[in-house]
Order: sequence, then structure tokens, then C-alpha cells
Amino acid sequence: MTSRITWALAAIAAVVAFWLTPSFANVIDGRDDRGALTALGPSLGLSAAEIVRIRAVSGNVACLSPQPQIASGALFITNRQILTAAHVFFNGAARETKCFFRAQNADATWVPLLTDSASARFGSPAPKPGSNNDWAVVRLQAPIAGVKPFSVDRAPRAVGDRLIVLSAHPQGFDGLDPSIPVVEGCAIRRVPKSIEATTFYRTDCDASPGASGGMHLFRGEHGALAFRGMTISTGPSDDPALKGAPYNEAAGSVTTALGTDAAILKAGAELAGQ
Repeated sequence: MTSRITWALAAIAAVVAFWLTPSFANVIDGRDDRGALTALGPSLGLSAAEIVRIRAVSGNVACLSPQPQIASGALFITNRQILTAAHVFFNGAARETKCFFRAQNADATWVPLLTDSASARFGSPAPKPGSNNDWAVVRLQAPIAGVKPFSVDRAPRAVGDRLIVLSAHPQGFDGLDPSIPVVEGCAIRRVPKSIEATTFYRTDCDASPGASGGMHLFRGEHGALAFRGMTISTGPSDDPALKGAPYNEAAGSVTTALGTDAAILKAGAELAGQ
């Protein structure tokens, strides 16, 4: 067992290195506003205790077979399951195996994810990347002790709401300590009416490959941070013409998020036995 885990950890490191080179990003409205949580967190109104908690909740998702993939994710409802983008678990019709989650505090380890039907809920049997069905709630092999996930934000999303958006280790941040999340302050720009079982909203958040599944936090009227949504897609990150371009959905200068309410909240609660 130990040798298999060691092999898996080495393979994950190779996957992350592969994804971080070369660097592409969809930067909206000027400069890239992302940076290390430990550096930018205070300017976004985060206390030292909140930064510590975010690092214990938010993290990396990596799958190794049949095709290496990485994403971001976060503990959801309980400390034994995560919410992330579903496409990381699929390679065409084949479901990925050997998947892991690692929180982003300094002493965190890679924890196996249970992707069987009894332990995971997906937006559809074959989720389309970037669609309203591109979500997954997946159990960890073991709970992460002593960690309390952020409460789910059930309030209506509104244009202008300020977000604190996390991603684990997206392209362009290969020089950053992998135990430190990337963070940005950005805003909701449009809240379309959803005809699906999930809710979604458009933002001006900057993003690059590896950001899918990243946690969106929102500070409500009582001051507490809540889990509002997750990054699900962005415009063409390899198009230099879009770098710094003004927010424009038709041109692809936009990032889309799924809400943590509706079908996602229902699936997460059911998987948690609530």
C-alpha cells in the first residue's frame, strides 16, 4: 500500500508540473488581479483566522487515469466530501480513477477520492465541461479532521455582489508555494435565469486552466463568509487578444460559476446523509 501511495504522489506532482507549463490565462478588465492568499487576503478583508480556515477547506483535485487532469475544489457541507467540476472525473465516456484531494495548509496530505456511484454524485452521467451539469460532489476516503466547511450561501445572487474566489494552483502560478491558494476579489456581472436544475452566474474573475471547481466565498450582511459557488468555465485562455479585454460575454471575456444551491446543495446533503 505504501509503495502505491508513493507512486501516486509522484504521479500527481508530474501532473501538476505538466499543467503549469506553459502559462495561459483569461484576464478580464485590465491586469490579472490574482495572487497568493497570504499576500492578498488582508486587502480583501480576510482575517488571519479566515485565511487559515480557507487553506484547510480549499485545495487541489487531481486524477491520474486514464488521462491526467487537475482542478480546484473545496470541502462541501461536511469534512468528508468535496465539491468540484465534474469534467475532471471523465475522459469521454470513461470515468477517471486514482483521484485525490489535498487541502492547502502546510501539513496537508493527498487523500483518495471515492468515485464509485455510491460515493459520488455527478451533474449527469456524462457531464459536458462548462455546462450546468459540470459539477461533482465526491466523498473522501477519510474525513479531514478538525476542519469545518463554510456554510452554503442560499441567498439570491445579485449583480455587483463582491466575491472572494479561490483556485488551487492554476496555470501561471508555478512559482507559488503549492500549499498556498490563489485568490482574487471580483464581482458578479450577470445572473441569467436558469432553465436547468442548477443556478449559475457570470463574473469578471480572471481564470486559467486548473481553476475549475474553485470556491467562491461571499460575505453576507452578518459578516460571515459563506460558500456561494464555484468556477466552472472561462473564455479562451490562450487567446492573446482577450488578455485584459473588457468584460464581454459574446467575445469570451467572461467567467461562469455554478451556485452551491439548488441541485448541487440537494445532492451534497443527500450524500452527507442529511
